[in-house]
Amino acid sequence: MLNTVAARVPEGAMNSERRMVETKEISSTEDNGTSRRIRVMHLLNTEVRGGIEEGVLSLLRNLNRERFATALACPRRLIDAYGHDLDELGVDVYSIPAVSRPYDIGGMLRLARVLRSAAPDVLHTHLFTMSLCAAPLAKAYGVRVVIESCRIREGWRRGIWKHHFVDRLVNRCVDVNIAISESLKRYLVEEKGFPARKVVLIRNGRELSRVVAAPRRDAAALRNELGLDSRGPVIVVPARLEFPKGHRHLLDALPKVIENYPNLSVVLVGDGSLRMEIESQIARLALREHVCMTGYRRDVYDLVRLGDLVVLPSLFEGLPLAAIEAGALGKAIVATSVDGTPEVVLHGKTGWLVPPANPDELASGICKLLADDELRNQMGARAREYVTQEYSFDRLVDQTEQLYARLCEPFIH
Repeated sequence: MLNTVAARVPEGAMNSERRMVETKEISSTEDNGTSRRIRVMHLLNTEVRGGIEEGVLSLLRNLNRERFATALACPRRLIDAYGHDLDELGVDVYSIPAVSRPYDIGGMLRLARVLRSAAPDVLHTHLFTMSLCAAPLAKAYGVRVVIESCRIREGWRRGIWKHHFVDRLVNRCVDVNIAISESLKRYLVEEKGFPARKVVLIRNGRELSRVVAAPRRDAAALRNELGLDSRGPVIVVPARLEFPKGHRHLLDALPKVIENYPNLSVVLVGDGSLRMEIESQIARLALREHVCMTGYRRDVYDLVRLGDLVVLPSLFEGLPLAAIEAGALGKAIVATSVDGTPEVVLHGKTGWLVPPANPDELASGICKLLADDELRNQMGARAREYVTQEYSFDRLVDQTEQLYARLCEPFIH
C-alpha cells in the first residue's frame, strides 16, 4: 500500500514505476513571469473503468495545456485499469482510497494530504459520493473553486438519503453543479433543490473521431474467440455490472427473445460489483449457452461493431456515452426511456425506447428490431448522423474550459 501519493508517469513507464509527488510550494507565476496556468484536479472514487471514467480521461486528454495544469486523483485499481492510456497524458496522478463516506477516517486523511500537496485552484468531482467527502475538505484547505458533475439520477436512494438534505448541506461547499443532460438539470433543481443559478448544463459528449478510427478486428475471429454462435444474431450490452444498468431485467427478457431467435448470442461488456449475482442469474435461467461476459475490454468498439443491436436496459442514466458511441458506429439501439437517454436515442428514428424494469416490453423491442434488417440499418445511419451533429466533444471541452476560466478569473491574473 502506498503511504504517499503517486505522481506523473513518464510516457511508456509501467504503473509500478510511477514516481512520488512531493509536497511543494506552488508559485503564483510561471517560470517565464507570465500568469500561471489554472491548476485543475479531477477526483474519482470509482475502481472500475466505465463510461464516467472514459469521459474524465477524454477531458484530461483535450484540455488546453497552455491554460490548464491538470491532475487526477483516483483509486489505485482505476489507475492500473487506465494503464498506458493515462501514462501518455503527462498529468499528475494521485492514488487515493475509494472513499465514499466522511467517517472513513483513513481515507479522509489520505485525501487531505493529496489536496494539500496538489493545491488545486479547481477541484472537479464526479458523482455525489465523492463530493460528500471532498467538497467540505477542499474548502477547509482553501481550494477556491469546487465543481461537481452530476452524471446520473440517484433513484435508488432510501431513508435519509432519499430526501437530499445531506446533498443540499454539502452543496454549500460546491460553487457550480454541472448537469450533463437536460433531464439531470431538472433533477438537480426540482428534486435535489439546488439553486438554479449554480446549475450549469454542459451536455455529455465523446471523442467520436477516436471511436470511429479505432482499429478493427476480423468479426469471424472475434466471434470464435468469444465462443459465439456463428449463425445467429448478436446483442451487445456495453455497461458496468452495477444496479443502475438494469442487467437483471434484460436477462429476464432473454428467454422470450430466444424463443424467436434460438441462436442468439448476448455479449455483456464491462465489469462491476454485481458480476457474481449476474452469473448466478444466467445459470438459473439456463442462459449460459447464449450469454458471454467479457469483463472490461479495450476493444469494446469492435464488440459493438460485431453486434446486430446494442441494448441498454438501464434503470437510471445521465446521458449514456454508450448510446453516443453506438450511434457513431452506426448501430441501432434498444434502450429504456429513462432520464437523459431519450435525448440520445430518438424513439422510432435512431432506436427503440421501452419502459424501464419491464422485461416483456424489452423483449418485444429487441425482437422488433432483430426482425427487420432494413429498419435496423436505417436507424443506425440516422443515429450516426444525429450524434455526430449533437454530441461534439470539442463543444464539451470548450464549455468546460470557459467555466474553469470564468470561475478562476477573480484570482488568476
